Amino acid sequence: MRFIAMTEDQAKWVAYQWKYKGAYSFFHDKDQPDVQMFLEVGKKNTRQYAAYEKDEIIGFIGVKLKEKTLEIAPGLNPELIGKGRGKEFLESCISFLHEETLEQLHVYISKENQRAINVFEDVGFMQSSANEQQRIQMQYRY
Repeated sequence: MRFIAMTEDQAKWVAYQWKYKGAYSFFHDKDQPDVQMFLEVGKKNTRQYAAYEKDEIIGFIGVKLKEKTLEIAPGLNPELIGKGRGKEFLESCISFLHEETLEQLHVYISKENQRAINVFEDVGFMQSSANEQQRIQMQYRY
């Protein structure tokens, strides 16, 4: 798996072509703040990377640096969800993002997305808090 900085066109293609169900179906509403943030490639101190396998985008990861912590927002192609690819994808993201100066990664996950919570726990993330927006925060320490 290789990671390449995402272009605005790639971000739009992912946002409008990939069709998530359930906890992440909001991703298809272009007026949602999370979608708007995703489409602002390279703005507001954020970066997005496309994860490629051969010549196909199989996922993405958005990152925002806050001191020695990276907030991450990974996403796997919805056609690959439930097929045992999440752990491998997440481990590849962690390896790609590892820098000696980083202390930890943070991610916010919908409380309804138990499958994702399980995958994050399997690779070493721990739940650290919950907030009013029905999300939990998980952290991974290097």
